[in-house]
Amino acid sequence: MGSPVLVGTVTLDLLHEGPIGAGRPPVVLRWGGVMGNTACALGMRGVDPVLVTVTYTGELAAAVSAHLAANRVRWAPLPVSLPLPLFHAELVDGSVKHKVFIGDEALSALTPAELEAGSAVPADASVVVAGTDAEEETLAWLADVAAARGLPFWLLSADPTEVGKLRPNGRGADLVALNLPELSGWAGRALTGRADIVAAARELAAPGGRCLVTLGAEGALLVRADDAEVTFQPAPPIEHPPLAVGAGDVLFGCLLAARLDGVDWATALERASILTGTFLRGVASDRFPYHALDSAVVARSS
Repeated sequence: MGSPVLVGTVTLDLLHEGPIGAGRPPVVLRWGGVMGNTACALGMRGVDPVLVTVTYTGELAAAVSAHLAANRVRWAPLPVSLPLPLFHAELVDGSVKHKVFIGDEALSALTPAELEAGSAVPADASVVVAGTDAEEETLAWLADVAAARGLPFWLLSADPTEVGKLRPNGRGADLVALNLPELSGWAGRALTGRADIVAAARELAAPGGRCLVTLGAEGALLVRADDAEVTFQPAPPIEHPPLAVGAGDVLFGCLLAARLDGVDWATALERASILTGTFLRGVASDRFPYHALDSAVVARSS
C-alpha cells in the first residue's frame, strides 16, 4: 500500500481565553495546521503519511522537522522558502471564537506549477488529501490529479469563510469533512433537523462520495451521496470541556487511517471517534499528544 499525500502547512498555534490582544490564562502554544494535524494523526496510526509544504525559514524551521519526525510524518518541503505561519485564536470553552491567521503565503505558494515541478504526488500515493485553506486552483488541480490516477481525493474544511472551496471549481471529493456551521454556510440556510442536515450533506457530496458532518458534543454523521446510507456516531464521553481545537483534524485523520487499513465505514468512524476522545483528554497537557493514538499505546490502555 502506498502513502497518503497531504498538501498544506504546519502552523504555530497560540490559543487562549479572552479577546485577542487581551488574552488570559490558560494559554497554549503548540503545533497546528489542519494538514499538519491530520498528518500527525495518520503517522501515529502507522500509515506513513507524506506532508507537502513550503520550506520554512527562521529559527523554528528545524523544530518543524523534529515535530513531524516525532509523529512519524515524512516531510516533503518544496523549494519555496517562507516563514512559518501563526494561528492566533480566542477560545470559549475550548473552541475557537475569534482568530487571526498570519502567513497565507505559505499556502498560496503551493501552486499547481510548484506542486507539479516538485512531484508532490508520487507514483506510489494511495490517496490525495487537502484542506480548504489551500487555494481553489490548487484544490481543483489536486482533484484532477487524483482522478487521473484513480486515487481517492479527501477534502477537509479548514475555515467557515472558505465554504465555496468545498467544490473547488466544480470538482467533488470522495470524502468531504466539515462541521455543521460550515455545512449550513455552504447550503446558504440554517440546518435545524437531522433530515435537513442529511439532505444538504448529500447535495455537497460528489456522486458516489461521502460527507462527514461533525456535530460537536452530539457526535457526527457520515452521509453517502447516492443512497439511504447514513451512519450516526455519538461523541465520546469526556467529563470536562477539553481543548477542542484540532479535534476535527484528528477525527478525519483517524477515519482515513482506518479506511486505508481496510475497515468498513461505520467501524472506521467509531474507531476514529474513540481515538479522538483519547487525543482530546491529553492535548492541552501532554508533551506528545498524538502519541496517544499509537496502536501500542491504545492496546495497553484498553
